[in-house]
Amino acid sequence: MKIGILTISTPDGGGVYQYTLSLLEAVKFISHKFKFIQIRYPDFPKILEDDIIIYNNSSINLKIRRVVHVYFDLVFGNLAPKVDVDLIISPSITLLPFHMKKQYIVTIHDFQHEYYPEFFSFKEKISRKVVYKTGQKASLVICESNYVKQDVIRFLKVPDRKIKVLPAPPPRYIREVKISEDKLEQVREKYSLPSQYLFYPAQFWYHKNHIKLLESIKLIKSKYNILIPVIFVGSKKNNFENVMKKIHELGLSKQIKYLGYVPQEDMPYLYKLSTALVMPTLFESVSIPIWEAFYLGVPVVSSNVCALPEQVGDAGLLFDPNNIEDMAEKILTIWTNEELRIKLSQRGYERVKGLTIENYATQWRKILEEIINGKL
Repeated sequence: MKIGILTISTPDGGGVYQYTLSLLEAVKFISHKFKFIQIRYPDFPKILEDDIIIYNNSSINLKIRRVVHVYFDLVFGNLAPKVDVDLIISPSITLLPFHMKKQYIVTIHDFQHEYYPEFFSFKEKISRKVVYKTGQKASLVICESNYVKQDVIRFLKVPDRKIKVLPAPPPRYIREVKISEDKLEQVREKYSLPSQYLFYPAQFWYHKNHIKLLESIKLIKSKYNILIPVIFVGSKKNNFENVMKKIHELGLSKQIKYLGYVPQEDMPYLYKLSTALVMPTLFESVSIPIWEAFYLGVPVVSSNVCALPEQVGDAGLLFDPNNIEDMAEKILTIWTNEELRIKLSQRGYERVKGLTIENYATQWRKILEEIINGKL
């Protein structure tokens, strides 16, 4: 059986890119009974031995014909590249496999547009309404949490039997790193890092809630005269300028540092050098940085939204991301309590240690075998 892995995400697109890399890594562990072929845009790196390059056609005419195909099952002209595979796995939310007229599995990561429509333009909301129908057309929907599974049922009316919860492990550069004391000091000097800091790796989208985090850091400074440094990394998305302006307005320029693009090989060290990971997001299905922090033994203080309580469990402190007093209290607690940080680090690693690429591959193999045998 020939199975195509659709790889069309980009490095600045958030966690979907890393999720795709983990999937590609996992299929290498799966039995030889399957032949995996990477279906990729030219700018996505070639990972699998066999690949098919396709190109992104975004013409208005094609988009209209694809919408007609989705809603009326009518086909006018060629809607997608032809690929010689029996099944497609898409780690990105797309209808491309449907337009290719192939049986497929799709991962749905979240329904942020249903909860925070104000974060999206009218065009983006319409586009998402169409594209998310991929869940209804797919043979199987994969999601990374029970929270998202319930959203798939609620918003798409997909039956329970057609949904599997399958969290992906942290990326390879986190799992396989051997932390070096010399490299720790090199990274500290390279980025002029303080001796203690909170770490927040996130793209600068509105829902990442950087500004509420800044306000809580300012509250701690004003109320307790404690200066907590924060290190930001992430792409300059639509809220970046607002965040930079807020840093200046709040007088936090000496506490907040944005590192810009950081090479993957430095990321584990930025985690390890930090006092804790902070995750103030307003919306998250599953947070890859939380898995990464757990894996590296870094304590976590996180918002209590969506699937994050399910992911964090008792291995981190949770706060209301809309309440800067609550956020400040939890941040201050983890900042000042070393014994608690040690305990949370241990609990975090216990939660993530079974999330290996080998176990992930085993779960995927079972899913594929069930599809082949007609059990899904």
